[in-house]
Amino acid sequence: MMETTGGYQDISALEKSVANAGSQLYTMAHKLHAVERSLEQTTMEQMDEMEVLELLESMSEVTNEYQNLRKDIREVQQLQRDVSSSIRYQMRSMQQTFHTLKQRIASSQKNRSGRKPESEEEQRARGAKSK
Repeated sequence: MMETTGGYQDISALEKSVANAGSQLYTMAHKLHAVERSLEQTTMEQMDEMEVLELLESMSEVTNEYQNLRKDIREVQQLQRDVSSSIRYQMRSMQQTFHTLKQRIASSQKNRSGRKPESEEEQRARGAKSK
């Protein structure tokens, strides 16, 4: 059975990853805005070679940030799948435990209604068969 703290760690990692992706998205948007502002303020004839190189470097940085953001988004999606899987596993485990407890209660009620009470060995043997 999986520990419940594992689910909390998965969710915490998911939150950190989402925050990091959001931060990168903000940085990328800021850099893209700076490039657009630079293009609006000058025409190609006014730009010297150094400005063109700076512009190309800025565009390259924006591209790299975009690729990093896509990678982070994929990681967030994988963490979401992991968290969902963990929750489904824990839910199935709880359902099985509930079913077992329900059977024990029903068996206990039958014993009280006139049947001979089972010995501890019989209860263990029956419990082992149901698992």
